[in-house]
Amino acid sequence: MSGIDREVEYYERTKVDKRLIKIKDEDLFKAIEEVFDHRTLLNVQKLMRKGIIKELRGAVAQGKEAKVFWGIGPNGEDLAIKIFYVETADFIKGRYKYIEGDPRFEDLKRNPRKLICAWCSKEFRNLKLAYEAGVRVPKPVAVLENILVMEFISLGDKRGVPAPLIKDYPPEDIEKAYWTIIDYVKKAYVNGGIVHADLSEYNVLNTGTELVIIDWGSAVKNNHPLAKEFLKRDITNITRFFTKLGLSDVDVEEIYREILEEAGESEE
Repeated sequence: MSGIDREVEYYERTKVDKRLIKIKDEDLFKAIEEVFDHRTLLNVQKLMRKGIIKELRGAVAQGKEAKVFWGIGPNGEDLAIKIFYVETADFIKGRYKYIEGDPRFEDLKRNPRKLICAWCSKEFRNLKLAYEAGVRVPKPVAVLENILVMEFISLGDKRGVPAPLIKDYPPEDIEKAYWTIIDYVKKAYVNGGIVHADLSEYNVLNTGTELVIIDWGSAVKNNHPLAKEFLKRDITNITRFFTKLGLSDVDVEEIYREILEEAGESEE
């Protein structure tokens, strides 16, 4: 029997024990069961057995690539549980420019599930690099195949209520907010050696007291062939947004050069 056959047999024999997956109500369990495959449910169960997740609450966000749930950790802390869909071919096609040349993905392009799991693992590692570099991101907690567990970023002290994007809830002090984000971009590149590569008003949260950058799956190392192009695009995109809010006298080229200079690199 091949490895794949053994794996299929195992998952056919294994049942998801609803008693071990502590979900708020039966309707929520059914909703999760309809969206995610059997293996994903088993992995949620595994994370609960390990004590990483204590309880799974309702969905708080949904996109083309994943669904995010509010969860509770072992010490009662709020968690964001991002579960990637395993059959998202269109999502992957749009991400090839971020994985071309990365040896972790070379043999996975014909296997959607393995590719999604590798992408999920990549986001976890990128989050860890950014967090350790001093960037305000959701603190990464754990990753298992297509499930990413991290800190839940809430709106103020409202538990289970996700902080809104800055496009929907612009910061009051525009200039301070802008330079805070630019500082995070610099720390990610200089201290963490990575570029977000998809930064805009669509992936910065505003808790009311701080700004948090999310969605690090597209981030690349600063030695990636397109890293500098992505860095300048990130600066340009976030500057464009804040300029619409009233920010003025900002030189994107100067900021770009200063970050490269601090990293000991040239524009070439």
